[in-house]
Formats: sequence, structure tokens, C-alpha cells
Amino acid sequence: MSEFYIGLMSGTSVDGIDAVLVDFDNSKNSEKNEKSTTNLKSKIVEKSKIVDFVSIDFDDELKQLMHSLCIGTDNEIEKAGVARVKLAEYEAKAVNELIKKAKIKKEDVVAVGCHGQTVRHRPEKGFSIQLDDGPRVAALTDIDVINNFRAADIANGGNGAPLTQAFHRIQFASSDKVSIVLNLGGIANLTVIDKDPEHSILQAFDTGPANTLIDAATRLLLKKPFDKEGEIARSGKVIPALLAKYLSEPYLQLPPPKSTGRETFNPEFIAEELLLATQDKSFIPDLIATLTEFTVVASVNAIRQCLFKYKIDSARLILCGGGAYNSLIVERFTKLLEKQHVEVVCADTLGVNSKLIEAHAFAFFAYMFCHRKPLDLGNSTGAHRPSILGCLNPKA
Repeated sequence: MSEFYIGLMSGTSVDGIDAVLVDFDNSKNSEKNEKSTTNLKSKIVEKSKIVDFVSIDFDDELKQLMHSLCIGTDNEIEKAGVARVKLAEYEAKAVNELIKKAKIKKEDVVAVGCHGQTVRHRPEKGFSIQLDDGPRVAALTDIDVINNFRAADIANGGNGAPLTQAFHRIQFASSDKVSIVLNLGGIANLTVIDKDPEHSILQAFDTGPANTLIDAATRLLLKKPFDKEGEIARSGKVIPALLAKYLSEPYLQLPPPKSTGRETFNPEFIAEELLLATQDKSFIPDLIATLTEFTVVASVNAIRQCLFKYKIDSARLILCGGGAYNSLIVERFTKLLEKQHVEVVCADTLGVNSKLIEAHAFAFFAYMFCHRKPLDLGNSTGAHRPSILGCLNPKA
């Protein structure tokens, strides 16, 4: 029997909302659930499929407001309150448009899994703030909303990120070879999945920036949201000394479990180069080329460390997120990992929509919450015990 959930995702790119309607077919899952448990050391069997989706762009005012909150601004409490209301209205709009498009009734949707917009991620201080307003979304959609997914993991000693490894395992585990999933959103997060019968998660952590620095440079210097297909980067040259400077960032040297965000990788990280680029326009392509290479090399170094640590002689690297559509990034991963016998593929070639995978994951987390199924993320977030992720905001 079909069981519908909606997943919402607004990533570190701060460009809009992806909403997916997901069907969890319990008639297939229930046969196996009796013998399965719900931690990452045993097989999770909740297969699901995307029925429909919508994507809605934020207006420029909300984008600018969110960007300012992500890196710090004056009068933050007031601005966060305004942004929280506007974000909830966008989220509710996405849900309502999706239901209309899919031609289903609201009563058919069990819950909405809402990630919210991360504006501060400080697990070392015991918190991670995802700006959202679950009660407002519930009121505007008349559907239960599950949000605040990171808090329980952090309360149990974890980083609260990355979380999607549990979902990656379901989507991409293989008995033929080790699967390495690299989600290239604003921040790059890595999941290494063994080919053993249990498809154990060997490692999961944030490797560093993905699109956030590239997007910041194109947005601030060229008034473009991103570097489509790496066209700007292709017109420039990588500056070795600048690349070495970026690769010396202390976060990259930390051992997993670890997570990061725009608190570290933000326009301030490249402030000197942005200033130079405003004075010398010819420097812009070289800066974007170097930032693109930085994104790739930081993740390649992390992948190589995992290959060495777990004695992996061959694997497939599955790219997803917006960066999977940048052909230059794909080419560079292919070239740099060739000698390690790593096959590079995009999630789309495996039947998984790269752009929607995170929204799909939060529909999965809502499903897990509603069935009160904990996830053991200790090997990746560092949590001391399994957590039921999320908080319920019931409809009126």
C-alpha cells in the first residue's frame, strides 16, 4: 500500500526550494521489516520512488537576506524572524503546488519532511540552526510537518551532519564494488559504502566546499548564480600558489567524523581574491578556475585517504547535487582518480535525479520519524547512540 511523504530541501546555495512527493510502498517493505533493524550496521529496506516534484526559486530579497544571515550580519534576530516567515511561506507554496501538480489529496500525505535553511552550523558548540517555521508550514498546508532533523544527533554527541548517508546507502549500495557517493551542493559530503552483505557505511563526512565558493565568486563578481558547465573556469587558469593556500585550510586536515559549512567556507574565505578581481577583471576566470580545482582536489584527497584506510583497490564514485552537472568538475574527478581505479558516474545515469536527492532524503527521514525508527549514525557523525531524527509540528 502506498504511503506518501513530501521532502523539502533548501541547500547552502540558497537559491530556492526543491519539493518531492515520495511513495514508500509498505506492501513491499513490510515483508522484510520483521527481520531487519534500523541502524546503519544492518540493512534498511525502505525503498521509495519519486512520484512528482516542483522547484521554486526564492526572490532576490530573500536570497540576499539568507546570504547575510549565513555569514553574519547586524540585527540578526529581527532579520532571522523575517526570513523564517518568508521561508515558511515559500515551503508551503511548494507543498501546495506539488499536491496540485500530482493530483492527490492532502489527506494522502502522511507528513512533510522539512530541512529548513542552515544559517549556522556549530556542532563543536552543541548546535546547528536550520531556519524554518514548522507550525506555519503545517498551518498553511494542513499537513503534519517534521523538521529540526539535526538536533537529536547533536544532543547524542554527534555533528548533526552529514545525515544523508543512511539514504545514500539505500539508493546506491552495490554488491559488485565499493560505492563512494559525493553530494556536491554548497558543501561536499562523502559517503563510502562497502560491498559487503550488510553494505556497511565505512565513512561519511563533509570534505569541504563544493559550489559555495564558486557560486559566491560568480554571484559577487559577475552577477551570475553559478558557473554553468564550468564555462568560466575553462576560460581561466588554475593558480598553483592560490590553490595551495586554500588547501592549507585547517578543516581539511581534521580526521572524520567532521562537518563544516559556510561559517568556514564563505566570501570572507576568499576576500583578498574578490577584492583583487574587482580591480582586475582579467583575474576573475583564473579565480573561478582555481576555486573549481580546489573543490575537486579537496574531495579527491579525502577519497584517496578513504581508499588507503580501507584498502579499497577499486570503486565507483557517484556524483550528485548541482556540481554533478558541471562537466569540468566531472572531468577533473575522472582524471585525478583514474590511477586509483575509481569509475566516476553521475547519479542520473543510475536512475536517481541528482538535483532532487537531498529533498528525497528528507522525505525518507520524515518516514523514519513517523515510524519511530532510529538511525545509528555514529560511524559518520560521531553520535554516541542511535537517534530518532526530527520534531513533529502537527496540523491544526
